[in-house]
This record gives sequence, structure tokens and C-alpha cells, in this order.
Amino acid sequence: MPVIAVGLITEFEQAEAIVGTGDADLIALARTVLYNPRWPWHAAAHFGAQVKVPDQYLRSQPRQYPDLFDIGH
Repeated sequence: MPVIAVGLITEFEQAEAIVGTGDADLIALARTVLYNPRWPWHAAAHFGAQVKVPDQYLRSQPRQYPDLFDIGH
């Protein structure tokens, strides 16, 4: 049965540890994303990952993370 962790998850490392240790299969974020709607992008940048975004978002890629968006269509 899939398990979702929710509540007071605010740090990237905290979310990664919950999934990485197998304590949960998915992280659900509510208040964190209400406060910072780009939290998943920031987390991806923090861990050196890329995110797939719709074409209309390509112009919003942060300058400090030039490889954040996966542009390989």
C-alpha cells in the first residue's frame, strides 16, 4: 500500500530523507507550496536535478540555474 507523508515538511533534505529511507512513497506539500509555489523547482535545483516544464515556462528559468529546465523535447 503506498504511503504519503504530509505535515510540516519544509526542507528539501527532509523530504528527500523521508522518501530515500522508504518511510513514505510520496511527499505531499500544502502550506509549503502555498508559501513558495516554486518549491519543487528550488528542490530540483538544490539537488542538481532537472524538471520538465511546458514551453511557456522556458523563459522563466532562473539565471542562477541555467540547467534546471530539461529542454530536450
